[in-house]
Amino acid sequence: MPLLRLLLPLALLGALLGAPAAVHADVGADVLAALKRGLKSKSPELKAKAVLDVGRFAGRLSPAQKKTAAAQLNKAFDRESETEIRRTMVRALALLKTENGWVPVINAALTDRDPKVRSTARLEVFGGRGDLLEVMQGFIRQEKSASYRARLVLLLGDRRKPDAVPYLADLLGDKKRLVVAAAAEALEAITGQAFGFDGAKYKLWHARWMKSLPKDGETGPSVAPTEGPGKEPEPHVTRSLHPDFYGLKIRSKDVVFVIDISGSVGSGGVGRAKQELVQAVELLGSDVHVSALFFSDKIEYWQKGQMVPATPENKENLVFFLRGLDPGKRTDVFTAFNAGLRILDKRATHLAEQGIERKEPATLIAVSDGQDNMKRVPLHVIEERLDRLDLERTVVHSIVLGGKPSKLMQMLAYYGSGKYIVVPRD
Repeated sequence: MPLLRLLLPLALLGALLGAPAAVHADVGADVLAALKRGLKSKSPELKAKAVLDVGRFAGRLSPAQKKTAAAQLNKAFDRESETEIRRTMVRALALLKTENGWVPVINAALTDRDPKVRSTARLEVFGGRGDLLEVMQGFIRQEKSASYRARLVLLLGDRRKPDAVPYLADLLGDKKRLVVAAAAEALEAITGQAFGFDGAKYKLWHARWMKSLPKDGETGPSVAPTEGPGKEPEPHVTRSLHPDFYGLKIRSKDVVFVIDISGSVGSGGVGRAKQELVQAVELLGSDVHVSALFFSDKIEYWQKGQMVPATPENKENLVFFLRGLDPGKRTDVFTAFNAGLRILDKRATHLAEQGIERKEPATLIAVSDGQDNMKRVPLHVIEERLDRLDLERTVVHSIVLGGKPSKLMQMLAYYGSGKYIVVPRD
């Protein structure tokens, strides 16, 4: 009996170190059985050990056993409440290198309720190689939500591995602007280049990078993807995502839109302003902070007047907000203009408190027909008020809808050192 007890562990060790496939199958069965028992256990220690062993012995499991283990872990992951066990599950799922293992890890990296679990999942994604990239491509292709597809694309950019460049370059031709902007941002982050939406240039960069890798037997620096958990990258600062808004290039990292939706603008003018706004914001980099307010006889604030990063979620939220926005009656330009400046002032105060120095002026873009018919403040009074404003760190552009020049809007641009654009009526 003692001899038999000694031989069993030795047989298991031999299986792990390279025994025949039949023995491997037995090891896989033991691991799966232990996992099933462990996941049902009320002991956190036993549960954690069973999950940990799946990751340790993942390389010894057959493809079918890996899928089974991933399915069991995925089902238990949603029910589990202990943070450390959930983090262990994420690591085990990643080590299985199967589609049904990677998908929950990817989702956790984007949406998990626990920041520690989310961070662990992100690091596992960053360390993923070709198997992860293949799963990500299928995931993005099948996902119906444009904003979630864009988030997946940005996650590939955070991964910072050049193997994704050809695929991301193809996504620059996607039908959804959210996805296109995310792909351009991800390509910038990975390559360090600012080719905008030129996929051919990024593919050429990738071809040159492939040629620069050391050949077999050679030594030298290489930025080839590495296996294992990665590290959180430095935030990327976009350089080539400068969308048009009525022909105006948006280059600032802090932008506030002040848009007239009064009856004098007309439904056509309001409709086009909404369309121009959405198309511009959808192509902003996610490092840009944006806010928007809409005015007539009252002011309607998107995101409660807060400046928010131009993430795919916030871009999508803007579209929903605009659908429920109805035109007003009369116009109060100067009050809305001051409200926009207050939003930028709050942003400047927040940056100062964080010790962050703004590298370029903020931008306020005012859109109106210029017919301020609420208070009818004389122009010389408005001029005096503008003269007292501190616009040193803010550029103001004014866009006049309807084709008729507006002295008021012209003054806003003049004192704000910005552009004055008159848009003809459609």
